[in-house]
Amino acid sequence: MSAPYPAQHEPVPLDLVPAEVVATWPVGTFLENIAALPGGDLVLSVHSERQLLRCTSRGEHRPLATLPLPTMGLVVDGERVFVVAGEPGTAPGVLFEVGLDGRVQERLTLPDNVFLNGFTPGRAGHAYAVDSGRGEVVDVDLGRFTARVALADERLAKCSEQPMVPGANGLKADDTSLWITNTDRATVLRAELGGDGSVGPLTVVAEHLRGDDLALDTEGNAYITTHIENTLVRLAPGGERHVLAGPEQGMAGSTSCAFGTAPEERSSLFVVTTGGAIMPYQGVAQPAKLVRLDVGVAGRPVGFL
Repeated sequence: MSAPYPAQHEPVPLDLVPAEVVATWPVGTFLENIAALPGGDLVLSVHSERQLLRCTSRGEHRPLATLPLPTMGLVVDGERVFVVAGEPGTAPGVLFEVGLDGRVQERLTLPDNVFLNGFTPGRAGHAYAVDSGRGEVVDVDLGRFTARVALADERLAKCSEQPMVPGANGLKADDTSLWITNTDRATVLRAELGGDGSVGPLTVVAEHLRGDDLALDTEGNAYITTHIENTLVRLAPGGERHVLAGPEQGMAGSTSCAFGTAPEERSSLFVVTTGGAIMPYQGVAQPAKLVRLDVGVAGRPVGFL
């Protein structure tokens, strides 16, 4: 990868899986994040339109809500969707609650946060967000609507001077840890997650892997969208990595992924893309896409621990 990225993304061997483009949006649409509802539908955040969409696994979609700020990470809690939002690089960050009826409520203003991004359920009633500008993990209490910095570490911070390149970016929880990507540093990290909500210490589990967001399966694999690298990478527990889909399978500008929740779709990984809006693949921007990959392993259920 050329400058401005000091950390290089290394080529990854191919191990392509079946892929299907199930929906497309006009060139310039920036699909940022995806979360699965318990009944099998999906919620997509459209950063470019400040919007949430409700989408079936077959690609039929409709607006769910429009927010006053660009939409970023999503956490589903039954009939509610919590959204972190804000203008990247500019305080404050804001937490919204959106009902499946489309009702939007502003729940919390985070005055110090400049780039809230990845968002994941944690221990009961709490969720964790990363601030891609400040290099922090923020613990958000979804009952009291308060927040505190749970972890700040240089390895979560940026390393280049490019203001819109995220540091800590994607975030997912398993039973004992938080998985975090750092886009600027091209690393994947894990932080221990205590039963009391404590986060840390932090360790690097992969280098030279430029991730955006990620999903986890029941066998300990991480599935990582690489955005400007235009791939979906599976990172195995032992460190082996393979590209499961590339630009020819619809991964141009892959931003986020989530496993399906319908019984027949537990091993279907749904990926959203920008079509390469920031850095077009081979110089040509494509429509944004929702792509279904059959990865052959069931996804780890996403919910409160």
